[in-house]
Amino acid sequence: GSGRGDLELQRIIEALRTPTYKDGWGGWKPFSWGEDELKDFETFSAGGKPTVLPIIQIILSRNSNEMRRWLDVVTKWNFNRVVPMHLDAPLSLSPSEFEDAFLFLSTSYNKVRFCDEDVEFLRKAEEGPLNFSVYKTPLGTLRGDKCGIQRPPRN
Repeated sequence: GSGRGDLELQRIIEALRTPTYKDGWGGWKPFSWGEDELKDFETFSAGGKPTVLPIIQIILSRNSNEMRRWLDVVTKWNFNRVVPMHLDAPLSLSPSEFEDAFLFLSTSYNKVRFCDEDVEFLRKAEEGPLNFSVYKTPLGTLRGDKCGIQRPPRN
């Protein structure tokens, strides 16, 4: 989205040849930011609703049937608070609110609530350089709704 990732193999190889350059490896900066950060953040935060971060969703979607089984067990518990590994904690959540964070398991594709522009970097990595090493998911690569976020220009 408002962030831009650069994983071009040739740029990475060149950067590795000069690891002590003061502004990053060979001047290569893997991420840059654009003007749409606020819009990007509003979509990401969704008013504070809990979510599964995209990089974690890639892992969890590898065995969606087992994740659904686990979710069925956990949501039968009587709880009103969840302590996540990252970001704000604790969260006041009921079992059904907790389950909402895993809605991607109920779809036929790997839907995220983030802008599609935000997960494009991960999708391209999964379809490209990481294609040989990433266990495939029946839900496919991550997809979100297009937000119309402009990518920053390439340096």
